[in-house]
Amino acid sequence: MLYYIHGYLSEPYSTKGKLFKEKLNAKPIKYRDCKPEDLIISDCVKRIEMEIENDKNAVLIGSSLGGFLAAKTALKNLNVKHIILLNPAIIPPSVDITKIQGMPQIILKDIQDITLFEDKINASIDIFAGTKDDVVPNDWVVEFAKAQNVEVKFLIDDHRFSYNIDKLPEIITNILDKSIKKWSVLPFELIWRTFG
Repeated sequence: MLYYIHGYLSEPYSTKGKLFKEKLNAKPIKYRDCKPEDLIISDCVKRIEMEIENDKNAVLIGSSLGGFLAAKTALKNLNVKHIILLNPAIIPPSVDITKIQGMPQIILKDIQDITLFEDKINASIDIFAGTKDDVVPNDWVVEFAKAQNVEVKFLIDDHRFSYNIDKLPEIITNILDKSIKKWSVLPFELIWRTFG
């Protein structure tokens, strides 16, 4: 099943949340019951894990902070098979978080998680970044992608993907179709290698 994890100042049924629900049947996840500045990252991850605990093939679509939460969840949770990250707010260890405005330092410290740069996520990963993103620097996204050994697909767009938002469901569908084809071929290849 598909799940959508929203960003820091957003909500489950934001523009993307409604769009992904309507076009992809993605379930928006409510990971907090407080003001954004009062959230606790570990509590958010626990709520996401509770939401997907009975799904052995979870696909998480995460936007901005939701991208971080999707990656953090996938790092330890084997139920997550695929993550699709949209301008993920994953802060590299080298960044001086004291210079970042707009989010409490305690949250910034939690999303500057070195394990996402040292440990391999077992799920498939697709990352999209807007070249005009003024919230999450492209070099953060690239550094995370290098650590996970995956490509970044750049779109000429802003942090919210305002110009390409209507194309996102089709882009995500194409990614998932390719992923399904890859996995449906795998057993035959394994059989052929074993007995061929």
